[in-house]
Amino acid sequence: MSRLLLVSNRLPVTLRRSRSGNTEIVKSSGGLVAGVAPVHQSEGGLWFGYPGEHVDKAAREVLDEARYVPVTVSASEMRGYYSGYSNSSLWPLFHYFIEHARFDRREFEAYRTVNERFADTIAERAMPGDTIWVHDYQLMLLPRLLRERLPSARIGFFLHIPFPSSEVFGLLPQREEILRGLAGADLIGVHTYDYARHLVSSFRRYLGVFGHEGTINVDGRAVEIAAHPLGISVEDVRGYAYSSAAENRVADLMRDMRGRQILLGIDRLDYTKGLPLKLEAFRTLLSDYPKWRDSIVLIQVAIPSRTNIESYRAQKAEVERLVGDINGAFGRPGRVPIHYIYRSIPSAELGALYRVADIAVVTPLRDGMNLVAKEYVAAHSDAPGVLVLSEFAGAATELGEAIRVNPHDVDGTAAALNQALEMPAAERKSRMQAMFRRVQGNDVHAWYRRYRRALDRESTTDITLPERYSPESLAEKIAPALRSAKRSLFLIDYDGTIREFVDDPAAASPTDETLSALEGLTSIKGARVVIVSGRGRELLDDWLGDTDVGLVAEHGLWFRLAPDQEWNRGGHRADQAWKTYVMSVLDEYVGRVPGSLVEEKVASLVWHYRAAADDLANWQARELANYLEEFLANEPLEVLVGAKNVEVRQHGLNKGTAYERIYQEIGPFDFEMAIGDDRTDEDLFAVVPSDTVTIHVGPEPSRAGMSLSSPEAVRIFLRSLTGLVRR
Repeated sequence: MSRLLLVSNRLPVTLRRSRSGNTEIVKSSGGLVAGVAPVHQSEGGLWFGYPGEHVDKAAREVLDEARYVPVTVSASEMRGYYSGYSNSSLWPLFHYFIEHARFDRREFEAYRTVNERFADTIAERAMPGDTIWVHDYQLMLLPRLLRERLPSARIGFFLHIPFPSSEVFGLLPQREEILRGLAGADLIGVHTYDYARHLVSSFRRYLGVFGHEGTINVDGRAVEIAAHPLGISVEDVRGYAYSSAAENRVADLMRDMRGRQILLGIDRLDYTKGLPLKLEAFRTLLSDYPKWRDSIVLIQVAIPSRTNIESYRAQKAEVERLVGDINGAFGRPGRVPIHYIYRSIPSAELGALYRVADIAVVTPLRDGMNLVAKEYVAAHSDAPGVLVLSEFAGAATELGEAIRVNPHDVDGTAAALNQALEMPAAERKSRMQAMFRRVQGNDVHAWYRRYRRALDRESTTDITLPERYSPESLAEKIAPALRSAKRSLFLIDYDGTIREFVDDPAAASPTDETLSALEGLTSIKGARVVIVSGRGRELLDDWLGDTDVGLVAEHGLWFRLAPDQEWNRGGHRADQAWKTYVMSVLDEYVGRVPGSLVEEKVASLVWHYRAAADDLANWQARELANYLEEFLANEPLEVLVGAKNVEVRQHGLNKGTAYERIYQEIGPFDFEMAIGDDRTDEDLFAVVPSDTVTIHVGPEPSRAGMSLSSPEAVRIFLRSLTGLVRR
């Protein structure tokens, strides 16, 4: 029976040595445990992670009973791997706190060592058919390490923190190794579409791997990158928020607050949470809106975090100084505006705070998701409440009825707090109920079901390494089927397929060998030969207009399927205004890369760099494609990276849609063949019937079923095929 193997840095329990010498088992907290623990309970299987330093016989029995598998990590390894690389390199960088990031090669070595330890431990316990689900930034090398040990395993990875823009990620010295580690997964899940877009951009920029519709291809494997925002267990939150212990605490809080409106902050004491700016905004609220001074209170819970790291200790000192300053300036005997709590709090007390809070103030400077926002909504759904939420929290993409703020804008946040305080009860209730329905419908169980369906689903792309043939052996394999066909169709790309690339694209006129191979095909009884190219119609006409082949130009914008026909336009007429700006960008890259040039077509622009120096040109091509994809994301255009070119073209024009028109006009056929060499030909391979002979030219992965090594091999193959069929 298939099992789910969960993997995280820490187990959901921590083992600690008590003063008496016994081992204590303490339940862990945090968003990851809250999200994944219900999955472990319902699915069975095992959970792998670091348990703490003390695993004696009694503790191991408890772990075994709970289906927890400890991964042994020494104290020195933990310092380098966790406190070091994970939390002093990855954590600050991924949250855009570049000034806090340090890069120590020895700490990365510890990170790699611990990831390998996890891989070895999992490989020892894994069984055929198991699905492995790896979690978070401490284990970003693990998917590839597992793939090396368990090649056929289904592996998922989920990142619980933001993935930064490719420019910021590029500061990481080990960026390529981290990306290759992630690429061992079948599915990489993140919280938002922005994070997914950033991840695809980084693969493109630093590994030269290009994505299509949320899928990248690495070493012949399809890797899906998708947004799956984490939910909460609504029933658990409401369970502890409405427990008898919570009811008692609610009564105490309401009595202590004496009718004041309560603002609530629940944050780990981490520089990413922006507590100093939140306190400054609260100070500004009291200063600029004095009517609230005696009628509101901020309860700010700061949960201790990473107290051994200097930047966290400095954050604690700054927060405590600000709390003292504000209470000193605006408090009076028996009443202070801020109640500051520096400790972890039990769930019943947390639920009570959620229930009594009129306004939740969730204003991190950067947060992968932030489940506090969702927990407040779940606990507070039966009463009017307002959520003030940072636009830089992942939850902001789902909770549209919150008042969103830029926490760096202290005055703006203060104004938003004033808006929340003045909001009528009916509007508060309406907004809260709308958010509750969304939180309930997208809870942790729905999150897991969606992610698991995506992980279990066979890849939507069948890009693999096709079987390589010699020209002669492939001709012998295919000839019998072609010989018995009454009507046959040959769809052949031009550049890189039947004609070699040249430095100047305009100089790639057909050679005698090219023309001979095409003429041989057209001489086969019942055969129709169509060149399906990205080239402009004028060049194709000049080069092949006197032959008996049909022509498709600009990936399907222009058709001339018989020599005696006029050119006909396919696709709709798009606004061409985009060309002016895109041309200016491409011209800039021509200036950057000596030997590159721009080709203009009716519905596309192409930057060619075949004649340029590889290192510079490849880097600039990645940067250009990344920029154009982001800038043109909302335009009816698409960016294609081909063989030594980057093309911007009108959306909807591709060789797949061209095939549909070709078949409509001159089909049907009882034998079909498609041959091509680059990304644009994959659109054709994706739509032709399953019994079509599909041939990729070159060593790369492809949807095609077979491959030949070069244009020369294609020409030899076509001549051999023609000869065999004529016998």
